Amino acid sequence: MCEYHSKFNGLLSELNNQRGILTKELSRLDKYISSMYHDLEGIDPSEEFSLSFVTQLHDTLKKRRVVKDEMARLDAVLNPLRNVSGDIETSVNIRKKVSKRWKRDFKMTLTIEEVISASN
Repeated sequence: MCEYHSKFNGLLSELNNQRGILTKELSRLDKYISSMYHDLEGIDPSEEFSLSFVTQLHDTLKKRRVVKDEMARLDAVLNPLRNVSGDIETSVNIRKKVSKRWKRDFKMTLTIEEVISASN
C-alpha cells in the first residue's frame, strides 16, 4: 500500500475516533442536563436551591457548547476528507496497477528511499 495512502487513512481514522469521543461526551452532557430537568420537576425549589441549580446547569451548558464547538471545527476538516476518501481509494488502486506494470515492464527494482539516499 502507498505510504501516502496509509497516512491519509491513519489521519481519517484518528479524526473519526476523535469524533466518536466528542459524540460520547456530548451524549453524557445531554443525559446529565435531562436528568437535571427531571430533578427540577420533582422538587419544590427554594431560593437557595435555585441559585445552585442554575449555576450547575449553566456550567454544564457551557461545557456542552465547548464540545459542540469542537465538533463543528472537527467536522469542517473531517467531512471533506470523508467526501474524497472514495475518490482517493479509486485513484490509489489505479496507480497501484500502473506501478506494478511499470515495475514489470521497466524492471524497476529500486525503492524511492534507495534513490534518495544514493543522491546524498
